[in-house]
Amino acid sequence: MSFDKLLAKVEQAEDALEARERQVAADLRVLGTAWRETLTPTRIVIAGLIAGFLAGRARPVHAGAAIGGLGGTRWLQLASSVAGLVGALQAKFAAEGAESAAKGAEAEVAAATEAPAGAADAASAPTLSPSERRYSADPAWDVPPVAAEAATELSERR
Repeated sequence: MSFDKLLAKVEQAEDALEARERQVAADLRVLGTAWRETLTPTRIVIAGLIAGFLAGRARPVHAGAAIGGLGGTRWLQLASSVAGLVGALQAKFAAEGAESAAKGAEAEVAAATEAPAGAADAASAPTLSPSERRYSADPAWDVPPVAAEAATELSERR
């Protein structure tokens, strides 16, 4: 084989290697994106529970001693305490949301009582027959909800 043919073969191998490197880099980017998208908190907790179960199944005596030396009853106490903490935090956030919604509704009611433009419009609206009212918008949805209605997720209006 001549020296020129060897150089051509080496260049061809280098080009193939560079193409393969680009392909591997692209595959790693796709893998990283898919990995980040699949690691949701629920899946992480489930994977931890499964791993803990398997570790306990493999070595039940050593599993408790390996994790801080806590017995099974201590782990149950810890789990129930964490569950109570999570429940209390959720209740606190829900109360804060309801309080801010009530304050916002009170501000809207105060603004609506200062300038009752909707009342004049409702009085001047023409009366419609029942068949015409079926296809027209309900005027009850044009006014802001009262404070108690605004604090709930779903309106109790029709």
